[in-house]
Amino acid sequence: MRIEYINSARIDVTEIRNNLSQYYPSTPLKFLKALKKSVETLSDNPLLYPVYEWNSAYRKMPVLDYLVFYKVFEAEQTIEIHRILYGRRNIKKILEGSASVSDDG
Repeated sequence: MRIEYINSARIDVTEIRNNLSQYYPSTPLKFLKALKKSVETLSDNPLLYPVYEWNSAYRKMPVLDYLVFYKVFEAEQTIEIHRILYGRRNIKKILEGSASVSDDG
């Protein structure tokens, strides 16, 4: 399956990378490598991770301390990565308040 990052996910990656770079120079690279490896597993098995309990349109995949929210479009053979959020935040509130999660894909 083809994997696409919608705009909100690309913004999340940039913000995470910038935030992590404040601590150790190797931390952003560690996160990006883990993200890439995890997302690549979706190509072969897009239904591997559970449906998000608050919105069944999304699946959620853990990557280090973050959760990746994505949608699977089987007919189009596409996976859309919608958001990548720090796991300890109020994710339900963030996703409910984010028009880009609903409207970008």
